[in-house]
Amino acid sequence: MLQNFKKVESDPYPHIMIEGALPEQIHNELLNTLPNDLIDNQEPRDHHGKRTYKVSQAKNEGWRISNIWREFTEYHTSQEFFDQVMDIFSPWHDVLPIKKNNIILEDRSKKDMPPGFNCYTDFSFVKHPPQNNVSNRTPHCDNEKEIYAGLYYLKHKDDQSTGGGFNIHKTDRLEMTGLRELLHPGPIVNTCPYKSNNFVMFFNLKRSVHSVEPRINATHHRISINMIARYHGARLWK
Repeated sequence: MLQNFKKVESDPYPHIMIEGALPEQIHNELLNTLPNDLIDNQEPRDHHGKRTYKVSQAKNEGWRISNIWREFTEYHTSQEFFDQVMDIFSPWHDVLPIKKNNIILEDRSKKDMPPGFNCYTDFSFVKHPPQNNVSNRTPHCDNEKEIYAGLYYLKHKDDQSTGGGFNIHKTDRLEMTGLRELLHPGPIVNTCPYKSNNFVMFFNLKRSVHSVEPRINATHHRISINMIARYHGARLWK
């Protein structure tokens, strides 16, 4: 995902956006071999009907996904990818209790973590059903243990909708509800369009407020691939 990375945007918090992240041939093969049946068979995760299929589930079920997706998921949950992301965001994580070479795939209880490991990675296929003039995620902050999050868009070739992009907000008032929704989200200063083969990633600081644009003329699911890393310990910020 980072082969075409050029720079980190630091305002209002560290993030990167890459248009045309993967070579067209690879993008097309990923889009054409999405495990739609496996995703669609999952239970809805919210009132919008979001469905998620995790790589840990795929692993436990014997990898019922294409070879290219297996290789793709394994790399983007690997130590190599984690270290690459940490290098990109190195100016911002010096104060965190995180070191390279200490991650493991999938969440575990603290007692099951191998000695010396305190981070884990995860990867999910995510589909939101078509909804118009509604944001499926209003301005919010992510979990306090999350280190980074990346989203790769795979938009259906027949999807003519607009909107659905990833918004970066700048805010000085971090008043949140119990679901980490912002009461005063602040203005949008950058947006990664919902366009196939676009990638956005941010380093999760307390001020990393973001949201999803409402979609217009939506007739197909909004499809994203989510890649995260989390700290298996105390909250990184409060």
